[in-house]
Amino acid sequence: MNFKPQILQKRLLFRAPFLLVLFGNLWIWRIFSTNFLVGLAATFSSFFLYKSIRTQKVENLLIVFLLILFISQFKNTKIFPLTYLNEQERVIQLQRLNEHPPVKLSLGSKIIWIPTAHWLEGRREILIIYRIQENLKNVLSPNLYFFANHPNERVGIKEYDKFPYILFPFFVIGLLNLKFRKNISLGILFLAPIILVAILGDKVDTEPVSLFPFMTITCVNGIEYAQGNISKLKSPNLKKAVISIFILIYVLVLAQTAYYNFS
Repeated sequence: MNFKPQILQKRLLFRAPFLLVLFGNLWIWRIFSTNFLVGLAATFSSFFLYKSIRTQKVENLLIVFLLILFISQFKNTKIFPLTYLNEQERVIQLQRLNEHPPVKLSLGSKIIWIPTAHWLEGRREILIIYRIQENLKNVLSPNLYFFANHPNERVGIKEYDKFPYILFPFFVIGLLNLKFRKNISLGILFLAPIILVAILGDKVDTEPVSLFPFMTITCVNGIEYAQGNISKLKSPNLKKAVISIFILIYVLVLAQTAYYNFS
């Protein structure tokens, strides 16, 4: 008689970190308020990604919902060529070109000038590399997700803490403990939104929503790793105390973040 309730309780306890992170952040509610269908896609893609990592098998529905997020992000991104430079960037490029000392090669009485400045600053390949680095730097910064992008706030954009900052250490732990040895396809799916941002750029009106499932699951992975260590404690009361304190702090931080960003 007690078997099924115990199994159900264990399942709910195991999925609690996933539900807490998935709905306990400002980003998912901002996505829902902007586009309800995209919010559903972000929710279900997070669920199927979570399930895929647990089973080490890529769910077909995961690809479907991720494609919806990719399409939404593509439609809301101001796309510029990777070699495009605005006026400020052109000024910076010119300064860099002038900073390089002239390089010459003397062959007897003949002097050959080597355009190292152009090779390092002006070639299309170099510009593409610089642009990809800039795109990734702007979007992959943890500050963008946990600390309202401070101190790199963008002009004309309302920055906010997408995830409670209490999740940052768990994000780092989860990132270090992600394993794709059994399924390379999962690793490719994790890289896909990063590649999308690198190519399309970071000028996204609705934020890089394709990264939401991966940020969420990485945080969940970190919490579950910590949860596994907590489960090794011998005292049941100590286990409950640690979990209760974490949930209490999480809720307080989330409330503080919501008040600070939307008051």
